[in-house]
Amino acid sequence: MRVFLRFNCLSRVIPGALALFLATSCSSGGGNGDAVDSALAQNENNINAADITKKQEADARFMVETTGNALLEVELGKLAQVRASTPAVREYGTRLVQNRLELLTAIRSLAETKKLTLPLALGEDGQAAYHETSTKTGVAFDKHLLAMLVKTQKQDEDFFDDMSDDAYDGDIRGFAAKYHTPVEELLDAAKEAADKLP
Repeated sequence: MRVFLRFNCLSRVIPGALALFLATSCSSGGGNGDAVDSALAQNENNINAADITKKQEADARFMVETTGNALLEVELGKLAQVRASTPAVREYGTRLVQNRLELLTAIRSLAETKKLTLPLALGEDGQAAYHETSTKTGVAFDKHLLAMLVKTQKQDEDFFDDMSDDAYDGDIRGFAAKYHTPVEELLDAAKEAADKLP
């Protein structure tokens, strides 16, 4: 996945604290192509204009990529609730949607304070993953859905693990540390559900 970030050219880096002043408008994905790429491109232009450090770029990239994954996971969780052939996968879908909606609320609130641009809709990769999953039926659907979720949530777990130690911004580091365990628990639950499928 390509990642492009930017900062608002009028923003300043305040000594001793990270000031990620990015454009506050968010791409809705309507009419202008990929919502994730659009958010990343807006951020890239501002970062280039503000001479921002690589660690600050990594913070913003974490926020954008985590949002993109959470949006996909919500949609796949909703799909699991209505299409899964096994009760365990349907129940997992319900748990996943609740968790990721909470995560999205928290990340959007944090992004607003940091003036980060986040996607509001699935990017092209997310749309393709959702479409591919939606074409399956029965146990094949359950297996494909869980495989997709394990892959995406492994990325999430890696992001949160890394950023809970390495984020430049203390608030982003705290956010990653707070949500790392719930993200890890959902990944483990997805693996367990996949192992129980015939």
